[in-house]
Amino acid sequence: MHIAVVGAGAIGLLVTKLLEDSGHSVVVYSRSEKSFPVLYQSPEGSVELVSFMGTQDTTLLNEVDLVFVATKTYHLESVYPLLHNRTGPIVFLQNGLIRKQVEAALGKDYCLFGSIDHGAGIEEDLLVHTGNGSIRVGDNPLYEPFIKQLAPVVSWADDIDLVLMRKAVLNTLINPLTALLDVPNGELAVNDSLQQAVIAHYDELVVAFPTLEDYVQLEEVFELIKRTATNSSSMRRDIKAGRETEISAIVLPLLEQAEARNAYLPITSYLYSMIQSKKE
Repeated sequence: MHIAVVGAGAIGLLVTKLLEDSGHSVVVYSRSEKSFPVLYQSPEGSVELVSFMGTQDTTLLNEVDLVFVATKTYHLESVYPLLHNRTGPIVFLQNGLIRKQVEAALGKDYCLFGSIDHGAGIEEDLLVHTGNGSIRVGDNPLYEPFIKQLAPVVSWADDIDLVLMRKAVLNTLINPLTALLDVPNGELAVNDSLQQAVIAHYDELVVAFPTLEDYVQLEEVFELIKRTATNSSSMRRDIKAGRETEISAIVLPLLEQAEARNAYLPITSYLYSMIQSKKE
């Protein structure tokens, strides 16, 4: 399959590498000329040479079989114009709950939504695959057979909205706190006071969303924290680098949904405001 990946960050390049290894032809679109990493390090620590094919030709985005959008959520506004004329499937892999804004910009016909929980980072010329995970995509059932051609790298998820909600909740419980305190994820599990803060935050979300316990249990939250103990959350990395964060895509939709239920989330609201203050 001929595929384009929009976004030349760690996640975009990792998706490219995984799809290429599975036999697909992949080109990476970036807005400007840039040098890509020339080495790839697997989760097991082995290192190999890589060569990514890049392009700035936007016409290619209308010609390939499939487009993955792997930019940060705050770059989506600049991506939409590139895809207005496309009449084929587009998979959005952003953190957060972005369906409303994507469909407002591009409609529903060709948009699919996905969740990726691989870990990845870039260190100079090295693409580091920090942890194996999955890529799940779903929404328009018309494209289910199409997406299944990408197995085993990508799988189809009938319940993609639930998958994305689950990821948003996990990110809400971990990312803002680690970003504000400038600590790795694992600190939330070894520091007793921070443990209690995570528990209180989880309890607040459960009160607002009573079915939350059905798809995100507290034990799973701490399992994820321990599994990614040495990782630095994307929000923490963005703040340290002076970049905008994805707080509006991850946390704001939860606040809006709670408000629609006449529920108030004081901890969530406080963390949201504190992260926003970093931008200001």
